[in-house]
Amino acid sequence: MRKFFYIVLFLLMAFAVSLSFGCAPAVEDIPDESGSTSETTTEEMTTTQESTTEFIEEENDDEVKFLIFADFHYKKKMYASSIEDMNKLLDRAANHDVDFVIHLGDFCNDYIGSPELFDAYLNNKHGIPVFGVLGNHELESAGNTMKIIVPRLSNADVNFGGEEVGYWYYDIKNFRLIGLDTNYSHSATEGWMHNKGASHTYPSGNTLGYSLSPTQLKWLEETVADASEKNLKVMIFSHAGFATGWYASPDAVAVRRIFRTYPNTVLFAANGHLHTDRFEVIDNVAFFDVNAAINAYWKSSTTHHYTDEHTFTYVNYVGGEPQEPRTMLLKDLSQGKNTWFLEDPISAVVSITTDGSIDIKGSVSQWRYGIAPPTTSTAVKPSILSRSVKLEID
Repeated sequence: MRKFFYIVLFLLMAFAVSLSFGCAPAVEDIPDESGSTSETTTEEMTTTQESTTEFIEEENDDEVKFLIFADFHYKKKMYASSIEDMNKLLDRAANHDVDFVIHLGDFCNDYIGSPELFDAYLNNKHGIPVFGVLGNHELESAGNTMKIIVPRLSNADVNFGGEEVGYWYYDIKNFRLIGLDTNYSHSATEGWMHNKGASHTYPSGNTLGYSLSPTQLKWLEETVADASEKNLKVMIFSHAGFATGWYASPDAVAVRRIFRTYPNTVLFAANGHLHTDRFEVIDNVAFFDVNAAINAYWKSSTTHHYTDEHTFTYVNYVGGEPQEPRTMLLKDLSQGKNTWFLEDPISAVVSITTDGSIDIKGSVSQWRYGIAPPTTSTAVKPSILSRSVKLEID
C-alpha cells in the first residue's frame, strides 16, 4: 500500500514538472484604462503597444504662416491676370499649409464686373481664410463704392474701424493682423477725405495723398496699444508703405513713431503699390515691399512692346460662369502697351514667430516672352527674393 502511494506521488510530481517546461505562453498583467488587469500574451502586448502609439503635433500659437501677394490688377481685357493665376496662388498657399492669405491692394480694377474673382478668392476650394486691403485702383471703375468693396476684403469676421471704412484688425493665434487704408488726402476746402469712385487717385488739388487721415492714425495707435496690452504681436498690411528705403505714405513718420511707442509689439509691415521687391529693418520692425503678382511693371507708353506673336489664353465670364477659352493678343489689352507681364504669378510665404524670427520664401517667374521692361532699377525683377531675419525681442 505504501509502495503504491509513493508511485502515485512520483507520477504527479513528474506531470507538474512537464507543465512548467511546456509551450504554454508566458503571461503578464497589464493595467487597462480602468486600473484593473487583463491577461495578455507577450506577443499581444507588443502589438497593442505599437498600434496605440500616436504622435500628435500640437498647433503652435507662437508661429503664424501666411501667403502674401500684391497688385493682382484683375480686369477682363485690361490686364493679363486670370482666375487660373489666382488659383495658382491659392494652391501654393495650400501646399504650404498656411494660416491665411492676404493681398496688399489693387486686387481688382472692377469689383462689380468680377464676381468670378471673388468667388475664387473668398470661396476658395481650400477653405483658407483670406484678407485684403484697399489699393488706389479698387474704386477705379464706375459704380464701385466702399459699400460694395469693403465686404469683399475678407471671408473672415474682421473688426472694422467704423461704418464703410477700409481699415480693420483680426486676431489669430498670438498675433494681430491690422489692415490699413492709404486712400485719404486733404482738401483745403473740405478737409480730410477718402478717394472718390471712378478714380484711381486722390482728387485734383488735394494734398497728402496716400495718407491714413488723423482719424485712422488715432485708431491705429489705439489698436496697437490694445494688442500690446494683450501681449499680441502685430503685423501691418497696407497698399502704400511706411519705410524709408522706398516711396512711403506721408504718414510714415507718424506710423513708425507708433511702432516705437510700443516696442516689441509690431514685428512686420508689408506694402504693395510700387511693383518692386525690397526689404529693410527699421527700429526692430521688418518692412517688406511686395512685388506685383503678375502685372509686374507699368509705364505709360505710346508704342507697343508686344507684337502679333505674343498671345495669351483669355477666358471670359458671364454671370460668373467661364466661357470657351480663346487666344488673345497681349497688345490688344487696354493696358497692354503700358504693362510688362510675368509668365506665372509670384508671391511670398512668410513665417513669423512671437520671438521675432521672420522667414520669407519668395518665388521666381520670368518676363513673358522674354521681354523685359526699360528700367535699370534692381528692385524691378520677375521675382520675390527669399529672406530670413531675427529681430531682437526682449
